[in-house]
Amino acid sequence: MKIGNEKERLLAGIDCSGEIPGVCYQTEQMKEPQRLPLDFERQAGHAAWFRRILSALKRYGRKESIRAAVILPDMSEEGIHQYIKDACEAGFREEQLQVMSRQESVSHFIMHQTNDIWQHQVWLLEFGTEEIQATCVQVNKRTTPMVVQVEEPECWCVGKLSEGGRDERLLRFIKEEFSKKKISAVFLTGTDLNVKDYEKSREMLCHRRRVFVGEQIPARGACMAAGDQEEKRPYLFLGEQTLLFNVGIRSSQGEKECVHTLIDAGCSWYEAKGSCEVILLTEPLLEFCFQSMLGKEPIQAGMYLTDLPKRPERTSRVLVKAYFSAPMQCEVEVADLGFGEMYPSSDLCWRESFKLEEQKEEKDGVGFHLQV
Repeated sequence: MKIGNEKERLLAGIDCSGEIPGVCYQTEQMKEPQRLPLDFERQAGHAAWFRRILSALKRYGRKESIRAAVILPDMSEEGIHQYIKDACEAGFREEQLQVMSRQESVSHFIMHQTNDIWQHQVWLLEFGTEEIQATCVQVNKRTTPMVVQVEEPECWCVGKLSEGGRDERLLRFIKEEFSKKKISAVFLTGTDLNVKDYEKSREMLCHRRRVFVGEQIPARGACMAAGDQEEKRPYLFLGEQTLLFNVGIRSSQGEKECVHTLIDAGCSWYEAKGSCEVILLTEPLLEFCFQSMLGKEPIQAGMYLTDLPKRPERTSRVLVKAYFSAPMQCEVEVADLGFGEMYPSSDLCWRESFKLEEQKEEKDGVGFHLQV
């Protein structure tokens, strides 16, 4: 059915971490993401995958209304750029896409459940033909925002169905891992999940905890995340790709000094960017503040705008852009905008890299004056 309202979004979660993609979608009328059954037998290559997915999604809404989150097997910068390039070649626009790891997608799925589900540890058990991938999720509710940690999956070998003994092997793993931990919920999924094969272990799993059976859980989590792109989440996924710093620029508003936020922590570092215009009050200096989400002391660093033309106070206007080129490396670009016809732009630009792990506290207290 075609959606008529142009403002309605069509959300998609695309799991590219396996041999073939798993896809879920959600329209404004749907309460939960649903699996999108697709045949990729004749599609070879990532661009062909994305072309097939886009064609199927357009049955449910306008192409322009699609917001998609893509789970990648390789979260290197090169891998990210290649998948985005392939998706754009297939017809997606880059601004329609966000990318994430499988672990991050699981965190979004768990945090979209009611809070009684994640009061304690949550485990995801993904059943394969010979092994089970067991992933533990834990939420620190004492922080603001809450911090979600998803551990690297454990591999539980239960053997082939024809060999027998799978129920006993899984039961042993459950006793070893779950006996001394508080676990509020377990989610079961996978290609080789047959509850009849696991009668004893199923009884142990369900003892004093909630157990759910589902499919395409990572893709569903990605689909949920696609709907949150413009909202500030009450939780922060903590992973290798997570930006751990709020990036701000010191400014004055009236008589008060404050820090104007350029980039919020919590997003993926490769998606982090922000900009603003500032008016220099005195010296051609900018002061940046990098506030860690892990409770560490903020890092402060300065940037001097060499050769900026001398002008009266409050008549130098500059554009400041910030983005990250690595998880701990912030790039800042500044352009002189001048001040109307009285003081035209000099066309000067400045660039600076801040390697946050190497910053020292002796740069504190430079005392720059800016007005946002």
